[in-house]
Amino acid sequence: MNISLEHLPELKREELQEIVKIILENSTKKTEMILLFGSHARGDWVEDRYTGDDGIVYEYRSDFDIMIVTSSIHSAQKWSYWLKIEKKLQRCKLIRTWVSLLVIDIQTLNKELKKGRYFYSDIRKEGIILYNSKKFELAEPKELTPEELKEEAARHFEKWFESANEFLEATYDEIKKQHFHKAAFELHQATERFFMTTLLVFTGYKPKLHDLEKLNRRVITQHRSFMTVFPQSTDLEKQNFILLKRAYIDSRYDMENFHITKEQLEWLANRVEKLKELTQINCQEKIESF
Repeated sequence: MNISLEHLPELKREELQEIVKIILENSTKKTEMILLFGSHARGDWVEDRYTGDDGIVYEYRSDFDIMIVTSSIHSAQKWSYWLKIEKKLQRCKLIRTWVSLLVIDIQTLNKELKKGRYFYSDIRKEGIILYNSKKFELAEPKELTPEELKEEAARHFEKWFESANEFLEATYDEIKKQHFHKAAFELHQATERFFMTTLLVFTGYKPKLHDLEKLNRRVITQHRSFMTVFPQSTDLEKQNFILLKRAYIDSRYDMENFHITKEQLEWLANRVEKLKELTQINCQEKIESF
């Protein structure tokens, strides 16, 4: 792995120093390694303005992708604990770049490396060590053949794309029945599964997330065409996407306060159709590229 951040501008290096400081100050003895991976590690991060076919200008800035490695699975799975740290990072005024945290224990990480999971293998090859307690060593990754990579990606696509389609079809059935709360949940699930399809095909990794905003940001890092799926240029677009995000929990457990109309569902379903189209095109291109 690498240790140099010389390819990054000074301001970004200062942000990363603050990120490491906050993580270590708030995670006591739980953190054994902090790794930078993704576009900022490779040097191909973007701060992009993109004009879609519809003439709308979309903006996107690459996240800092940070992996925290713990000594035990018990520490890694304290989701509420790490979420509090992530929120502290997002509230820090010295950190201007969005931070996405991935927490994993060293035993699981090394197991995945030995299996040749290309998401972890890429981090092992391209990542940058920001902090290391030096108590543990990362395993050498198994190298999969192009045929093995292609077979695995195709298997992920078939399973998850089909599942996403089933939820999308169920959405339309529930709209016809005027079961709008159930339709909203089904549409959330369709969206989540299309996102997971892309992430599994492109990285071989499925994050344990239901937050559509975070998943949306992750798929955009894989292909910038996804920037056009959920535009945020108007209040209406922002409000509709917030409703879709809330649908996972509120459409089932806070039905008195969760309100969504047929028109909002149809608008969102149209955007998910766009997501479906891009998922199929981009994933098939990726599979063929192995």
